Amino acid sequence: MSCYLSSSCFRNVKLSSAIEACGSMSNLNVEISAPHPHESIDDLKKILKKYRDQNYNFTFHNYFPAPKKSFVLNIASSEKDTIQACQKMLKDVLTLSFYANSNIYGIHAGYLSKATPQSDGNFQFEEKTYGYEKSLERATNFVNAANKDFEKKNVHLLIENLFPSLSRRSSLFCDLKEISEFMQLVPKSVGLLLDLGHLNISSNLLKFDREKFINKYLEFFGDRLSEVHISENNGLKDEHLALKKGSWQLEAIKKIKEIKPTLSEKRIYCLEARNSNSQDLKNSLNQINEIIN
Repeated sequence: MSCYLSSSCFRNVKLSSAIEACGSMSNLNVEISAPHPHESIDDLKKILKKYRDQNYNFTFHNYFPAPKKSFVLNIASSEKDTIQACQKMLKDVLTLSFYANSNIYGIHAGYLSKATPQSDGNFQFEEKTYGYEKSLERATNFVNAANKDFEKKNVHLLIENLFPSLSRRSSLFCDLKEISEFMQLVPKSVGLLLDLGHLNISSNLLKFDREKFINKYLEFFGDRLSEVHISENNGLKDEHLALKKGSWQLEAIKKIKEIKPTLSEKRIYCLEARNSNSQDLKNSLNQINEIIN
């Protein structure tokens, strides 16, 4: 199995172009993510079936399929229109999963306040927060309801770890305690997506040991870990850079590989280094593939 490449590495182009660009580097293994221009569900069905028939392998992630009207995908939101938009997106994901022959969809765990997207792809959070307990309740209620449909379609819903902003706690699922609290409130069929770049930020800003986190995370949840996101950053913001030589993430991947997943047939490793050039992407993919193959 080869490492997947996120379509976000070729953002703001039509999905078919991003799929081909990713596939040329990743042995046809592509994680479909954002941002890409809106296309109708019927058009997306045709695109996904076309590439599936060409032996592409797909997994879906978070803000896909792109809606006509942009919004922040926040399953912890208190706003009815945001939750309805989230529900529609997940419904569309399940429809498209059949045409892509994909059985994994990873989603962010949710945010503690209303967010507005910025031109650089980051979010601007309002000062007023929903509060941790209320956000946790809404996010897990959303997952519990959505997961019933995912189970019926044999698609695995995964929850991805997040990170705080520089100024305050802005997200759920940032440290081991929060992850444990969340996972205790959702069914055992809900899996995990571990983003190593997000972990780097959380461990730096929240002052916990990265290696100890990984050891405990694998001890508690290793068998439920179905996907891993890989990218570098400075520990302050999610820069989505290619791997550095001798990156700590390579050692983390070696540890993760030792534990077999039980919720999916195989574990997906995906390079999400969207702020990197083609050569750096290829070099990163080669380093990862040396470990996971």
